[in-house]
Amino acid sequence: MQTVFVVLPLLLLRVISGKAANDAGARIVGGSPVDISTVPYLINLRIGGTFICGGSLVTSSHVVTAAHCVKGISATRFEVVGGATLLTDAGVRRSVAKVFTPKAYNTQTLHSDVAVLKLKSPLEGRNIATINLCNSNWKAGELIKVSGWGQVTEGSKAVSQHVRSVDVALISRQNCINQYKFRGTISNTMFCASIPGVKDSCDGDSGGPAVYQGQLCGIVSWGIGCARRNSPGVYTSVKTVKSFIDKAITL
Repeated sequence: MQTVFVVLPLLLLRVISGKAANDAGARIVGGSPVDISTVPYLINLRIGGTFICGGSLVTSSHVVTAAHCVKGISATRFEVVGGATLLTDAGVRRSVAKVFTPKAYNTQTLHSDVAVLKLKSPLEGRNIATINLCNSNWKAGELIKVSGWGQVTEGSKAVSQHVRSVDVALISRQNCINQYKFRGTISNTMFCASIPGVKDSCDGDSGGPAVYQGQLCGIVSWGIGCARRNSPGVYTSVKTVKSFIDKAITL
């Protein structure tokens, strides 16, 4: 497998191969269509009107997404859309004033794959709500809900036009490390979840929320393929990057 190079617009949708580096972009397979009212914190992120990634509204003026969705791109190019079930829905739109990514973010390993977007004006309206950052602990086997407009099968040429959600099982850290041995680095800012061969996030879900007990506990980050056995989805653990998020919100 080849090294993943983050080059616009290739970073906008995940590359499904990668070995020397983790697989940038990511990944809903095996889920169900839902109305945005059930996931009112979910936003879609766009450049020039084109959908690129998901994100989560954590205050009325701040969105949490993945760093690989936004790194190296001017804030003025982004638009955030809330309250939209379909990608064709107008929703409520806001421009982005600033983009914050952590110094620890690594474009090759995707360590600390998190970003905070400060909006030019508050994102408020019908079917729009904020979500709290994670302060929960979980154990392997418990379920976490992932939502987004990503591809419904690996290799599909288009993202889903309708938002979908899927519940995937959390995997122990050691199991996650073992499954990605020689194929990618599972750093201390990451965790894994999937139902192998059945349910997973997929291309286009990058930056979107993984929600546990009503809190934002994960950010869709990377993986090899979608819903492959022995290749679970990899998420940024919000608890490990919470200090960065909290600080960015105050700037």
